[in-house]
Amino acid sequence: MDLILHTFIHAAAGASTSYLFGRAFTDSIGRRSLFLLFGAIAGLAPDFTKFFGDLFFHSVFLIPLIGWIIAYFFSKFQKEFPFSRMWLTFMISAGTHLLIDYIGNGVALFYPLVEHEYEFSVIDRDDPFVLFPMLLSVMIGLWFRKGRYLVLAGVLTSIVYIGTLTYSKISLEHSLEERYKQDHMESLLTYPDPSGRQWRFMLRTESAAVFGRASLLGNRIEVDNESSFGNLRAEKAEADASSVTVFGTMTLSRNDMYTIMLKPYYIDIELVNGTYSEDWSPGPFMGPNWSGEFHLVLRDDIGNELNRVALNDFYTDPLLFNSTFDLSFDDYNGDGNPDFTIGQYGTSNGNYYKLFTLTGSNEFKELDAGGRDGMFISADDSMYSTHLKKIGDSSFQTDYYDNSTGHHVKSTYTWAGEGFVKQ
Repeated sequence: MDLILHTFIHAAAGASTSYLFGRAFTDSIGRRSLFLLFGAIAGLAPDFTKFFGDLFFHSVFLIPLIGWIIAYFFSKFQKEFPFSRMWLTFMISAGTHLLIDYIGNGVALFYPLVEHEYEFSVIDRDDPFVLFPMLLSVMIGLWFRKGRYLVLAGVLTSIVYIGTLTYSKISLEHSLEERYKQDHMESLLTYPDPSGRQWRFMLRTESAAVFGRASLLGNRIEVDNESSFGNLRAEKAEADASSVTVFGTMTLSRNDMYTIMLKPYYIDIELVNGTYSEDWSPGPFMGPNWSGEFHLVLRDDIGNELNRVALNDFYTDPLLFNSTFDLSFDDYNGDGNPDFTIGQYGTSNGNYYKLFTLTGSNEFKELDAGGRDGMFISADDSMYSTHLKKIGDSSFQTDYYDNSTGHHVKSTYTWAGEGFVKQ
């Protein structure tokens, strides 16, 4: 149902816009019907290439081409209309599609040069308060020759509504930035709640992930969930009275690399200095816990050490593992070397994973992906090493579940020579 309403919004926006710019040429109901029909087609046109699995028309670079194509076919029916006027009219009608997507569900504005989707979430993709005024405008424009001002009123009603939401969103984000200024906020996402007339927000500080909601005017902010992931790891990492100090080496992960590299190598993760403790209270670290200084080690099959790095050097927070685990390997950047993820607990919705590689010279290196803390992923195979979904020779896709919206959020990472770029 939401897809149908979303389609109607695009059609109504394109039709009403074309009527405002071309009303002088629509002196009969037949001409108005034809004009509104082609305006609606222009409003829908950027979605046409989706049927072929492509976003080609969802680009500001292609809007002039869309306008020209529709004006060309329209001129076959109405030759007396100035072609340049029709081209401009249908180009603007097609442009409303990108605007609605930008403030609704996101759009790749500069495709194919940049595949990143830009979004300023203000409305739901099927918002009836956007649809109904413009739909009423189209009906008035069809039946009344001199209904331009009524059509303009309907379009302005939708614009004022969107403008009010935009002001509210900006005010809310300013309030959240002020509230969490001392916590050094790193990211903030606000979006309309699809189940009611309120805002949802997700933000991240240096030590916590915060999920909440706010009134439509942004004057009442409520926090639903706040997970202090950094504090959780730090508290668990501190040795308490019941912990056992580890003096020797403990191997938490041992991985036979022969089938992957065709060499008799092993990659191990070892606790070389730290503590072991147990915690059987319900929580993310329930059970055995190893914390302290961990090393990533490469050995051959007779135990000769080929390389060793301190794993803690790649992380800003203390490391903690509460189970042994296997590393998951693949070649994600297409260089022929084995890559693997190592994760740490994030929130109840997912974990943070860093991506590492073993180079041809037997060196461990971190591959840039996801920033300082790594990639946030809802993994179903392992908290400590997950396999990434490859979508090409040098790209992969991640996924996490956002319980505030009930939807999965997917991100694509593509190798750019020095690191992975999030699309």
